[in-house]
Amino acid sequence: MTEYDKEAIEARLSARADELRRRRRQLRAADEGLREGGDLADYDQHDADTGTETFEEELDETTDVMLADEERLVRAALQQLAEGNYGKCIDCGRDIPRERLEAIPESIRCIDDQRRFEGQLREMGPPPQDIM
Repeated sequence: MTEYDKEAIEARLSARADELRRRRRQLRAADEGLREGGDLADYDQHDADTGTETFEEELDETTDVMLADEERLVRAALQQLAEGNYGKCIDCGRDIPRERLEAIPESIRCIDDQRRFEGQLREMGPPPQDIM
């Protein structure tokens, strides 16, 4: 089993979780500020401005989803740490290399299983689009 300093890892993961929550709050606050401070009337809005605003809102939503997923991984790593399973791949049970954990402390899979997992995600393709 890989040796590690549990307190140092817990502090690093907790700090990362706090940072992710802070960034998500900032995104939501910025979105709320745009909605509340918007124009009173749309008639003076140029179509390009509307397109830009839509793009920026979608970019913020995508960023929030990515941050939420990263936060989920950090929580999973903290849970593994609390259970004494930190540093073990959730798929194969082998030790995750120390270098990988130092680079990405929220790693829950070894490199081979992470590669396989991401390949399966790519094979599934993008999520279906809602058709109105």
